[in-house]
Amino acid sequence: MSSQNNWDNPDMYYQQPQSNTGGSYGAQSYGQNNAYAANAQYAGGPGYVYQPLPPTNVLAIIGMCASILGVISSFFLLGIAGIVMGHIARKQIRERGERGDGMAIAALWVGYVGTALWILFWVFFVLLYLGMFALIFAAEGAS
Repeated sequence: MSSQNNWDNPDMYYQQPQSNTGGSYGAQSYGQNNAYAANAQYAGGPGYVYQPLPPTNVLAIIGMCASILGVISSFFLLGIAGIVMGHIARKQIRERGERGDGMAIAALWVGYVGTALWILFWVFFVLLYLGMFALIFAAEGAS
């Protein structure tokens, strides 16, 4: 029985055992209960072999977390660490056949964008203070 045929019969899991004793529920009817026999093919029957999923690359997970933390905090070196781990994770995923390529790509994007934004912020911040000091010294020198 295929799994698509199960959708047409919602009562197949609640079927009562059929006995020739006139419907009595004696000890012998419990032994012949076929209510779960419809799913016996999924319990390791022939033709249904499910392979386990390959593991997720750990560096992809750590790289994504480091990149996100680098964006949230002002410590942009975590973003750089996330970028490095993202590249290493993508190489390992190709070689080992692991999962997690999407997380590695996310670590790269978040790391690159976050690091660029924080570097631009700090450059603007330093230039702003240097400009303020230049104005203060120019005002003191003019008076």
